[in-house]
Amino acid sequence: MKTKKSDKAESEMAIVADKDPVLRLVPRFSPDFLALVASLVIVWQALRDGDVDERSMNWVNSVLAGELFTFFFVVTLVEVASRRRTPPTFWGGLLTIAALLAFFPTVLMLAKWSWYGGVWMFLAFLWSMGERLRQLWTLPRASRLEKLRTRALAFDRFQTGISGYFLMFLILLGSLMLSDDPDFPYKVAEVVIPIFLAFFFAITCIDEIRVHGEGFARSPRRLWAKPGQPDPTLTEMKPI
Repeated sequence: MKTKKSDKAESEMAIVADKDPVLRLVPRFSPDFLALVASLVIVWQALRDGDVDERSMNWVNSVLAGELFTFFFVVTLVEVASRRRTPPTFWGGLLTIAALLAFFPTVLMLAKWSWYGGVWMFLAFLWSMGERLRQLWTLPRASRLEKLRTRALAFDRFQTGISGYFLMFLILLGSLMLSDDPDFPYKVAEVVIPIFLAFFFAITCIDEIRVHGEGFARSPRRLWAKPGQPDPTLTEMKPI
């Protein structure tokens, strides 16, 4: 059984071994940063003009659905992959993915929607899901620190997203009750949804920088975990 001293020594060794975390940060950081910039541009457009053009709103709705429909799938995939000590065989991996899709059919709904959305939307969906599914084979071989980073990012993304969706739902519900104008909730949504996406991607970008810092390596924690206390939800990875 590992002691606190051995865990601390392992973390310090991981810091030394991880000589260039920037190389690991850039692939994760870039897509979310670009989405943050796009969300801020749409927020600025909504505040300036009072509405959002159809093309921008389609992008907002696509990103919103993409995140919502894959939250549970991604967290479960990371939970399974980070607990494995060896990668699955090709067919074993496919069976695992099929089982996850059976539990979370919303991913298949998203695939169908992206197919009807056009070739670029479908290719973006395939790239995004490919990057996530690849972890089923790459994460078991990763260092403990890299597994903790991936777990923290997945858990924090899930908690931030679900909390934000709930708050956004309450705001939109309130807009229905405050006005008799049937168009008022749509006008509110055109401002609230881009603001939510900007907030969400800002938090994920900050979190990606955080988990690649030395502070996280010395004391791995989820972003929303209670400060000053151990975080067993993140650090306990019993093999499966």
